[in-house]
This record gives sequence, structure tokens and C-alpha cells, in this order.
Amino acid sequence: MFRRTPEDPAILAARAAARRESAQADVERARLMAQLDREQREANAEHARRQALADEQERRRRDAARRVERAETMERRRRARAEFGAKLRPVLPLLLINGGAAYAQAAYAHDQIAPAAWNGPSRVAFAVAFSAALESIAVYVQWHAHDALMLKAHATAASLRRAAWLIAAVVAAINYAHFANGAAPTAAAVAFALLSLLSPWLWGLHTRRAQHVQLLAEDASLIDDAGVEFSPKRRRMFPIRSLMAARWSIEHNERDPRKAWEGYNAARAARAAARRTDKDHPAKKVTTPPPVETTPEEPVEVPVDPWDHAEPVPPAPATPVREPVRPARPVARSLTVAERVIAAHTTEPTATHERIAHLAQVSVSTVKRHRPRPVTGSPSAPHAAATPVNGTPVPAAA
Repeated sequence: MFRRTPEDPAILAARAAARRESAQADVERARLMAQLDREQREANAEHARRQALADEQERRRRDAARRVERAETMERRRRARAEFGAKLRPVLPLLLINGGAAYAQAAYAHDQIAPAAWNGPSRVAFAVAFSAALESIAVYVQWHAHDALMLKAHATAASLRRAAWLIAAVVAAINYAHFANGAAPTAAAVAFALLSLLSPWLWGLHTRRAQHVQLLAEDASLIDDAGVEFSPKRRRMFPIRSLMAARWSIEHNERDPRKAWEGYNAARAARAAARRTDKDHPAKKVTTPPPVETTPEEPVEVPVDPWDHAEPVPPAPATPVREPVRPARPVARSLTVAERVIAAHTTEPTATHERIAHLAQVSVSTVKRHRPRPVTGSPSAPHAAATPVNGTPVPAAA
């Protein structure tokens, strides 16, 4: 009934071209989407790879930091243990000896002094307190002596050491009485008494070592060196000469054994040569005739020479008589300590003790021992100048 109107071929061609373009656009869009999806996946994979690498690097960094921290902690602990061991090593025998003496006091206090009506823990606590109090007295006094010596209070340290020895002797006597059979000694009495008595001596060993270390840290020249130490074979072969060479090294502050041996031998040869010279050429004694005593009441008569009127005869020239020349005594190659101190004092009389010690290359204590004492002034010189050595002189009383 209805007839379709035939379409224009141009329109149909345009529609077909549009459909083809749309299909091509869809294909291109699908290709682009696939490419975008592929690039997205690649970017995600690259990000994941980089993230994993960063995580691995961070893990390695944390592990390295942890290892360094662990190594530093171990090194600190090792140093702390070494320092603790170095501090404990010198005082460990002292702790053991005081611990043994305290045990003896505690055992006696637990069995003989603590009341039997007390319970076990109370008696043990009393015994421990009794032994610690009794044995710590001498240790405490000796510790103060050690501290005084470290602060260079030598007089205080000496008095405290004597007090510590006296207290330790009393405590040792108490410890001896605990375990002695009346007055007869027993092994336990002697052993525990020695443990109480030897505590100040061990403290003295530790104090001398600490003082030596302190002087080394301050200035090695402050230590009074004991001279050289020769080998045992040399001492066996030359016992007397080794002793005299060591004495020579102490006098001349020589620390090298070879130089000390050569210096003593040179001084010994010089003395022998001087003795031979004195023996071969003895000095002539000049005797002076006694003076003639005259009195003013009795004038001395001068005899008259009968030949005074004769012509004077010129005297013959007298040949001078030469006395034997005594050779000079050889002098040792080096000056003594006192001579060096006096020479430095002569060079700079107003210098301080430290300056004189530097010039003479000796310690300050040696300078104080050998330096001439300064004049502190007198009533005849009230305006004496002040010097760094003697300070301001005391003015004379009016």
C-alpha cells in the first residue's frame, strides 16, 4: 500500500562513509585504550620495582645502622668492663683481705656476741654489721690518707697512715684474741690477725702507685728517679762497681745504663790519675819562720857592716827556683745536681723555682733542696726589694 521512497545514492554513500569512520574511530579508541592500559601496567610495575628497591635499601640502611649501634654498644660495654677491671685489679687483693678479716669478725660475733635468744636472720645481720663496722675503721682512715696524698698534703697523709696502722694493729689483736687458745697462737688466730694488720700496707701500695701515675700525668720530671738498673749479669760480674755506678747515676740524674757506666768509669779513672799525680809530685810544704818579738822598751841593735864604706858591688842575678807544677785535677764531664741548681740561680737570681727547675733540668723539689736560701731582710736594710722568690721582706721593727 505504501511504497518506500527511494533514497538518494549520495546520502547512502555519505551514511556508509560515516559508519566506516565511526568503526575506525572505535578501533582507534580501543587501540589507544589498550595502549594506555599497557602503559599503566608498565608504570605500576616500574613503581612497584622502585618501591621494592627503596624498601630494600631502607632495610639495608636500618640493618647497617643497627649493626653500628650494636657495635658501639658492645664497644662501650667493653670499655666499661675494661675500666672497671682496671679499677678493680689494684684493689681486689685489698677487698679479699678485708673480706676475710670481716668474715672472722662476723663468725665470732655470730657465735659469741649475738644473743642466743635472737632468731637466725637477726644474729646474721648483727654479725655482719659488727664485722663491717670494726674492719672499716682502719680502711676509712687509710682512704683519707690516700686522698690527702693525692691532694699533696704529705704531712696529713703521714699522720693518717700512722693512725691507720695503729687502728689496724688494735683490730688485729682483737681478731687474734677471738681464735687464739688463750695466749697461745693458733693457725686461725695468726691468719685472721695478719688479714686485719696487712690492710694499711696494701692500701699504701695502691696509694704509691696512684701517686706515681698522677705525677707521670702532670710532669715526669717531678718523679725522683732512682737511677739506672743494670743487668743481673753485670751486677754479678762487677758487684761493687755496679753499686757505685748506680750511686753515680743517682747523683747525676742519668737514666741511660751505658752512659752511667761510662761516666762512672771516667770519674773513677780521673780520681786514680789524680792520686797517681799526687803520689809522683807531692806538694812542698812552705814553712814560715816565727816572727821575732820586739818590745818598745828594748830597741833592737842593728849590727853595722864594716864594709859599708866600700863601693857597692852589684849583686849577681839570682836564678829563680821554680816549684814543681802540680797538674790540674781532671774534672768530671757533668755537673752535679746542686751545681746545676746554683748555676741556674746565679744566672737568674730572681726567677721562680719552676724556672730554675727548667733551666737546671731537675724537679722543683730538688731546686727547693739545693737552692741558696734568700735573705728576708734585717733591721739594717728595711727597704729590701721584693722578689718572686722570697716575697715582700718583713719590715724592721721601729
